[in-house]
Amino acid sequence: MVRVKFMLFATLREKYGHKEVTVECDGTLRDAVLRAAELLGPEFVSEVYENGEVRRDRIILVNGRHVQFLSSDRLEDGAVVSIFPPIAGG
Repeated sequence: MVRVKFMLFATLREKYGHKEVTVECDGTLRDAVLRAAELLGPEFVSEVYENGEVRRDRIILVNGRHVQFLSSDRLEDGAVVSIFPPIAGG
């Protein structure tokens, strides 16, 4: 099993009442998100995935690298997944 820490920012932190959660998963981003949803609630999955794909309207970093630049959804033990909600304002 692989341990992964999720860091939540801004309105996500307020919505889920946690700054961070740590889960054990099979080493994929998808399974890590599903495990985090067991703690945060099933709607957490939709913060990361939409129609089975990683959402483009969120900033999702794995160890500081945007997920769109990663060649795989595999996570190493101790990985940190940071999730930022959409930014609005003017």
